[in-house]
Amino acid sequence: MWRVALTGIASLAVAAGHAVAEPTEWAVAPEQSRIAFEYTADGKAVEGRFTEFSGRGVLDPAAPGDAMLELRIETGSIELPDAKATAFATSAEWFDSATYPEIVYRLIELAHLEGERYRAEGDLTIRGKTRPVTTTITLGIGKETARAAGDLTINRKDYGLGVGPLSLFVDIGPMVTVRFELTAHPAT
Repeated sequence: MWRVALTGIASLAVAAGHAVAEPTEWAVAPEQSRIAFEYTADGKAVEGRFTEFSGRGVLDPAAPGDAMLELRIETGSIELPDAKATAFATSAEWFDSATYPEIVYRLIELAHLEGERYRAEGDLTIRGKTRPVTTTITLGIGKETARAAGDLTINRKDYGLGVGPLSLFVDIGPMVTVRFELTAHPAT
């Protein structure tokens, strides 16, 4: 899910290769970006977000398949609608933020589909477990700003999230949809 976001930034540069003449390093601007997610708890939709993340990537518009991207999200920056749920999300049964302070996405392959749509394939690491993820993203790029948007659905159980004894008291659905809107600028 997080990988999708960073993949999008690189794809933005590819989509407008005419605007970027050589490989350019991009940096995500967290204050202009958003990483949110949705899951079900006791049959009701719950929304949350991460407030602290960073990302950098290098892209040669002539060779998008060679793009290198990495996005890092601080698990302790999770925000849920209620303080108890937020504290529980950082506990050992969920993100275990003390042991695993970051979620990491690394781009493996970026492929143009049509127009501003790209397929992004990468590795997503949560709680020390790495799984491949694929999603479609929409990209737009200018000389000074790149934007990526999309969503990704993952199975939280693949990463060992919410599988401890306290999770028996709340019925949390296994699927989590992550939605992102990322803005990046040339790195300085």
